[in-house]
Amino acid sequence: MNDLPENNSNVGPSELETLDYLHGVKSSTCLLLPTTPSPTPLDFKHPLSEEIAEAPFLSLNNEPNMGNMQNSDASAGDSSSSGDSSSVVQDPVSAQLINNISMLDYQTLSKNGDHIMGEAEDCKLNGNLNFPNRKLPAFVTWNWPLIRKILLWIVLSGLVACLGAIIAMIVTIPKECNPNLPWHQGKVFYEIFPASFRDSNHDGTGDLKGIIKKLDYIHELGASAIRLNSIFEANNYPEQYYNVTNLMSIAKDIGNIEDFEKLVKAVKSKNMSLVLDIPVLSLANLVSVIDTNYTVLFSNDVSAKYTDQTSTALAFWSQVHNVNGFYLKNLEEFVDNINFGRSLQLWKQIIGNGKILIVSEESYKKAVGKNLDVLLSQVDLIDIHLNLENGINGLKERIDEVITGTLWSKPHYPWVHWNIGNINSERISTKHTNNTLALSALEFILPGTASIFYGDEIGLGGLPVHDVEEDFHEHEHIHNLVPMMFSGNDNNGNKLILPWNSKSVLEPKYHFLEVMRRFTEVRLNTPTIYLRAIFKDGNILKNTEIRKTEENLVVIERWYPRRNTCVFVGNLGSKSITTDLSSMFYGGTVVAGTNSSLVGQVLYFDQVTFPPNSAIILKLEK
Repeated sequence: MNDLPENNSNVGPSELETLDYLHGVKSSTCLLLPTTPSPTPLDFKHPLSEEIAEAPFLSLNNEPNMGNMQNSDASAGDSSSSGDSSSVVQDPVSAQLINNISMLDYQTLSKNGDHIMGEAEDCKLNGNLNFPNRKLPAFVTWNWPLIRKILLWIVLSGLVACLGAIIAMIVTIPKECNPNLPWHQGKVFYEIFPASFRDSNHDGTGDLKGIIKKLDYIHELGASAIRLNSIFEANNYPEQYYNVTNLMSIAKDIGNIEDFEKLVKAVKSKNMSLVLDIPVLSLANLVSVIDTNYTVLFSNDVSAKYTDQTSTALAFWSQVHNVNGFYLKNLEEFVDNINFGRSLQLWKQIIGNGKILIVSEESYKKAVGKNLDVLLSQVDLIDIHLNLENGINGLKERIDEVITGTLWSKPHYPWVHWNIGNINSERISTKHTNNTLALSALEFILPGTASIFYGDEIGLGGLPVHDVEEDFHEHEHIHNLVPMMFSGNDNNGNKLILPWNSKSVLEPKYHFLEVMRRFTEVRLNTPTIYLRAIFKDGNILKNTEIRKTEENLVVIERWYPRRNTCVFVGNLGSKSITTDLSSMFYGGTVVAGTNSSLVGQVLYFDQVTFPPNSAIILKLEK
């Protein structure tokens, strides 16, 4: 045990390897324990000497895990020393080896545990390394605290921006997912004879300023467009409003061009449109000789010369005064003219995009061949009148004929402009006593555009029979143009206006207003009702059916994909009807009706009773 490795000639291979290891470690000699006897003096060089340091016995750079190994060995050595001191005393070589390994831990490890890559002299005890032969990357010297702050603000700003975008999307999401239609399709028109509507200056005749004052009334009724029957200068206006003398001038009894411009501006401020009835006096004729009196400036800035009054008037009112549409009165008288098709094309070009042409059903039925093709391609609305002259069955057949006819054969064909009352017909309340609301509800459930003739919303009647009989020729065209009556103190003498006419034979029923407003509201907000058909794969499929039931009971079903089905049930007779409709429908919620108290109630169709002259609109569950 006291034999030294240098003096022992019988040193084995393992002992030589141990010596080589010891010679490669820079360390100092010290006793492991105070009780450990000093070994016999040995003849060897100091481990920190330059000669040993240069010996290639141990390469720290090639052993990345050496630090961990040394720590574990040192811990093991200490444990062994404290646990078994006798073995250390008897093995000085092992003790010296353990002691040298402990020194190696100190010299080869930095405070942060990094390995020393160079010579021991080049190491710093604070853990920083010097690489004299290696240039550090530029990013090492960057201002990393500032960079971290900037990146943090960028990330936070991005999160805030994303949150804001999400909130904006949620806020702007439409509450309803209803298809958009042009302003004239599926909407409600309000038809006015200006001289009978509202008198603003107490001269006995309604005027344009009076219409401006009542725009809120019209808007609250649910109308999307106002149609003025006649505003043009005429002989003996308003009694003979149809004898128009100048399509470019307004009848002075109702106002002037400045009043009209104010009306147009006020109508548009209410998000409504304005339509004029314009009599067709002639068709378009091209002028070969230039005459500046008949220059028409088209919407595409192309000038042409036409002599006809109708083309000139359409250009004047649509382009100069921004009218949204025109009802071409008396067009049926020209359907056989060779210039019929060309005139419609020209007029449509004159008024420009987004503006409409309306023609009568008679014009549509009389046109044939190419003229019919042009009419169906250039006209936007076909005016169709409904009445009970042929009874309930006749009304059903009339509606069936329209919705299954040519107008429903192609998607781009004109829409129907339904009317029950108009300037040319007797008033609803006069013709169909007590059925005003029920017939109006029926009109509002039909596919197409609905129309209200002023005063029908409050059940006004026409002139008394004796007034018409006493002076038939004077009243034959104005028998239904009675003065409008407004509720409250807003009449301003309207009961006494129109010295050329008389007031309604029927007193106004102002409680009708609530019912009519509800009908228009349901119509305008229910795609199942205002959409006229289902378009699928280029085909047009109907979404309306009239059910066959009792004689005076009308049942109309309306449906649309992914929407609630709506059902109209109207008793247009004078007696109550009790019936069982459960074979058609189970039940539904009342959304509108002539009896406002029923709105919101659930109605089941087994043995249900419908009062006379009543109507309801129900929404069925999907």
